[in-house]
Amino acid sequence: MSGIFVGILCPIIGVFLVLKNLSLIADGMAHFSFGGIALGIVLGISPTYMILLFSILGGLLINYVIRRTKLYGDTVIAILLSTGLAIGITIISLARGTNFNINAYLFGSLLAIDEKELMSIILLGIPAIILVIIFYRPLLYITFDEDSAKASGLPVESINILLVILSAVTIAITIKVAGILLTSALIVIPVATGIQISNSFKKTLLSSVVTGIISVILGLIISYYLNIAPGGAIVLVSVLIFLLSISGLFDQKGYYSKT
Repeated sequence: MSGIFVGILCPIIGVFLVLKNLSLIADGMAHFSFGGIALGIVLGISPTYMILLFSILGGLLINYVIRRTKLYGDTVIAILLSTGLAIGITIISLARGTNFNINAYLFGSLLAIDEKELMSIILLGIPAIILVIIFYRPLLYITFDEDSAKASGLPVESINILLVILSAVTIAITIKVAGILLTSALIVIPVATGIQISNSFKKTLLSSVVTGIISVILGLIISYYLNIAPGGAIVLVSVLIFLLSISGLFDQKGYYSKT
């Protein structure tokens, strides 16, 4: 249930990030949250909430620095990514003797999710999906033409901040499933597949979600029978579906060819 929910939520948020050329921001936020994980464990605070806090902080910092400097987005993301990892490593080195299960956060531990964590995922994820539905048109507008959105009177900065917060919620949920190193893959790869096989935004969104769900289900089946990490199996299935989408198996013009 957790995996399927993530398979739905990640593409819903990811489609806006990918089409705004912000694919790497999810990776930067996920890595920045490593500092929050380490701090949460040391302070005895739920790492999930610290991941959410640091992801939001990282996303807002990336958004602020990009808009206030001459640096390109990938440069800013690389700086924040390194900063988050450095914070986490420093806290771990200072907190000697504390029991850290780093692998669970680096690579995910889907099979270790209990009912309490499932409820946390649902309670965080459902409001995020509802907000996307409510703000669907403004999000769509700033995704394709931010300048026109500003000219029409839309609060573009506020909507961008909302997208950052929604991305942070998605990352906080997904890290438990796929880990820091694979979270951005679940946000980006199904959307890349959807773009290849669809010729409208709504079809791209739908096909991305379907790809995400299929990736999770097949990945779990493969991980069970081959006794491998579920997060890695899910992402590899997602990559395989993407490769099939660019091989000509799905004979449709991609979304970008229509825009």
